[in-house]
Amino acid sequence: MMRYFISTILMLSVAAAAGHGGAGWWRLYFTSPARPAIQNWKKNPEAGLVSIIERAQRSVHGAFYDISSRPVAGALINARKRGVEVKLVMDRRMKSSEERRRISARYEAAGIASVMRTAGRSGLMHNKFAVIDGTWLWTGSYNASRNDAVKNNNNAILINSVELAGIYEDEFAEMFDEGIFGNRGERRPFADLRKRYHVRIGENDINAYFSPDDDVERIILKRLQKAKSSIYFMAFSFTSPAIGEMMIHRHREGVAVYGLFERKGSRTGHSQYTKMKVEGLPVKMDRGRGLMHHKVIIIDAERVIMGSYNFSRNASRSNDENILVIDNREIAQEFLAEFKRLY
Repeated sequence: MMRYFISTILMLSVAAAAGHGGAGWWRLYFTSPARPAIQNWKKNPEAGLVSIIERAQRSVHGAFYDISSRPVAGALINARKRGVEVKLVMDRRMKSSEERRRISARYEAAGIASVMRTAGRSGLMHNKFAVIDGTWLWTGSYNASRNDAVKNNNNAILINSVELAGIYEDEFAEMFDEGIFGNRGERRPFADLRKRYHVRIGENDINAYFSPDDDVERIILKRLQKAKSSIYFMAFSFTSPAIGEMMIHRHREGVAVYGLFERKGSRTGHSQYTKMKVEGLPVKMDRGRGLMHHKVIIIDAERVIMGSYNFSRNASRSNDENILVIDNREIAQEFLAEFKRLY
């Protein structure tokens, strides 16, 4: 009990010292690749994730599409050396280069238990989340890689909630313990009866969903339908006709819809960019040198949809993904500031 109390105090000190904003239970992190000279490194997701891992007392359970960052790898290995239980779920991408294979070998040599989604399965293990000490959830668009920390625009959020951490622990266990990836039909008996989606922290409602199990595209469409005044989005990949048509429909109904697309892929026939431009929506392509890697929708300046989920067919049907739907005006304002900075 005392160890748990000390862990909580240490983690609260991390939340108070780093990131953007926050009311004691959350912290946001953003990269600033266009402004490296003035970047506050403490607000960068890589530094934030390293700090959290360094203060872990009992466990770090992470599911990352890419977890090749040397500082993050070093923090995980050091945590394991001091007796913290470290478990990882990774995608086959971790075998895609010599550097990633070396990092994977370091994890194995340190005794870190890992499960990898193999090439024999369709889709990607595209999550980017971690649960620390069963108390803290870390998630966002940020892969734990050097490029995502210094070259690409990304976000991450740290949330203190045993309930929310528990929801993600269940998803982690499904992949790590049972080897279930991206297949609704493989889910455990009576899974829907046990499924938890919603937590309330103070006056704030948060819902967590996982793809493809929870039909995330349908959930996003429902939230867009409820928008009263505004929709802002930042999209690395936006190829979903259903979400694109809904945004056009809401634009026609008088809802202000503004969007920022990653330049790469936006001129293809699958992207919703050209369709939206033709319909008169004020959407733009990002001009930065790196990737605009956000996957964010901000509704009525008080609701945020964020996570690993690109607005695409693969994210909806075959990849392992996660999103949070957060009803909190202060968090929404932080994301709006990031949107306006890039837009």
